[in-house]
Amino acid sequence: MADSGKPGTRHRWLLVLPFIWQAALVPFVNDVDWQPFSLPFPMVWQMTGILLTTLVIGVVYSIDRRIEARHDTDRAQ
Repeated sequence: MADSGKPGTRHRWLLVLPFIWQAALVPFVNDVDWQPFSLPFPMVWQMTGILLTTLVIGVVYSIDRRIEARHDTDRAQ
């Protein structure tokens, strides 16, 4: 594969996961009667979505930093 000088960005598609979690799956969650920790399930779903979003952003950031460091090293050589 030819190097175009631009680092890979396919991993950024992971950022779609929180959107799917919050927007696309909510209709399925609204009708769940289970109440973990005596909280309404949609509330637990939203709090879990916050954790998922934080994790995904952290993973994408970490991958970006590794790619950038590798790209800078390749450019310096």
